[in-house]
Amino acid sequence: RRFGLPSENPHNLKIHRLVDVCRPKQWPTISSKQLQDHGYPVFGANGLIGYFDRFNHSESTVLVTCRGATCGTVNISPPNCYVTGNSMAMDDPDPSLLTTDYLAWVLRLRGMYDVISGSAQPQITRQGLEAVTIPVPPIEAQNEFSNELMAVSGISESSQNTEDSLAHLTNSLASALIEN
Repeated sequence: RRFGLPSENPHNLKIHRLVDVCRPKQWPTISSKQLQDHGYPVFGANGLIGYFDRFNHSESTVLVTCRGATCGTVNISPPNCYVTGNSMAMDDPDPSLLTTDYLAWVLRLRGMYDVISGSAQPQITRQGLEAVTIPVPPIEAQNEFSNELMAVSGISESSQNTEDSLAHLTNSLASALIEN
């Protein structure tokens, strides 16, 4: 709500072409035979798929799934990971214009369905992303937004931990009742 829907741009934010504020890129895909049990995390179309002996992204990066049924899903990778060609990495975002959190948020809210092509298998290409535009608020507002997201994430994680603890306690009590 803070910035409104990207399609409506209710605050008349400056509009930028995605390819002008970051460099979408597909990196080489590694085969499943190359995946390892340890090392740097490897991210494919649907998240973590294994580990590798090197990384191609030292910073957290916005990823857009660009192949298959989940095409258009937006994620953020952790730092020091390998991103395969099944995700389009939004590399080198202009730090004077974008935060990682805002870029991921605006792409999720915008949706990527209008840039999906391919008849046999859905795909997103760099050429398709050339038409994507996003409203960009001042960097200070994005930083405030990121801080709010971190606070909400902390509350959400704490709530999940509490829920997990209660479930464990409930199971323990139920087991004790059954044994007695």
